[in-house]
Amino acid sequence: MNILIEALIDTGKLIPLLAVIYFLVGFLEFYYGDRMNHYIMRLGVFGPVAGAIFGCIPQCGFSVVASALYVKRLISTGTLLAVFLSTSDEAVPVLLSMPDKVGMVGLLIFIKVLIAVITGIAVDYFIRLHNQAKTIKNDRGAVSYNDAVAGHPGCCSHGLVDKPSKVKVLILHPLWHTVKIFAFLFILTAALNFFVEMIGRGRFESMFLGGTVFQPVLASFIGLIPNCFASVLLAQLFAQGVISFGSLVAGLCSGAGLGLLVLIKENKNIKDTLFVIGLLLAISISAGIIIQFIK
Repeated sequence: MNILIEALIDTGKLIPLLAVIYFLVGFLEFYYGDRMNHYIMRLGVFGPVAGAIFGCIPQCGFSVVASALYVKRLISTGTLLAVFLSTSDEAVPVLLSMPDKVGMVGLLIFIKVLIAVITGIAVDYFIRLHNQAKTIKNDRGAVSYNDAVAGHPGCCSHGLVDKPSKVKVLILHPLWHTVKIFAFLFILTAALNFFVEMIGRGRFESMFLGGTVFQPVLASFIGLIPNCFASVLLAQLFAQGVISFGSLVAGLCSGAGLGLLVLIKENKNIKDTLFVIGLLLAISISAGIIIQFIK
């Protein structure tokens, strides 16, 4: 019972900051989301740069949009990877709500955007070099943004084309997001505290390969889970000192959220899907290991 009470107190403190962050994100998404999505389609070779910058904003459904556009060949492989690598899903709001971790958020975003830009530009360059570039022309003719993303829900099942009401986007959606992430954090905090108390701190950290080069590998595979629960878990494990900063970067780089599900479901070219996922995983693991050695 004490574990549950402590978890409730610890996570309850985060609610005001989480709410403020999600209300701000809702505002940005409602008024500027479409502009970012359309802009990313028109930048050509500079698509990865825009994808990396826009991707780091915790906008609901951005990786879903990127996957939908990629399947229709409206953006390049490098741009898609840049969005995936820079996306941090719920980790950024969660870390921002923790006063002692706020200082790490800027560094985290900078590193992820840098990795995303370098990777995206390099991948597009080598694909063009082998005459396999993904262009904004589809073999079946021109495809519009609305055609590409129609039918794809955002992270909370609100449409990406037809805007819901202001009340839903600016009030109800942020409130639901705050409640959902609070619930995730409460469950995770209670579970982690329980396991630490039961098996001891040392054994618990060893379960996550603490102090080894394999921890970023494990974190990268956790990040592949297409649900915001994975990024919340990684943020909480980092906050409790269970995983390293390098492992956090690795897990959040591979964590493309629901965008991966859309890619797997909609992309008819299985080899291409495996290529994208393989690159995403390889870059995430490599970045995490390098950062772990440097930091």
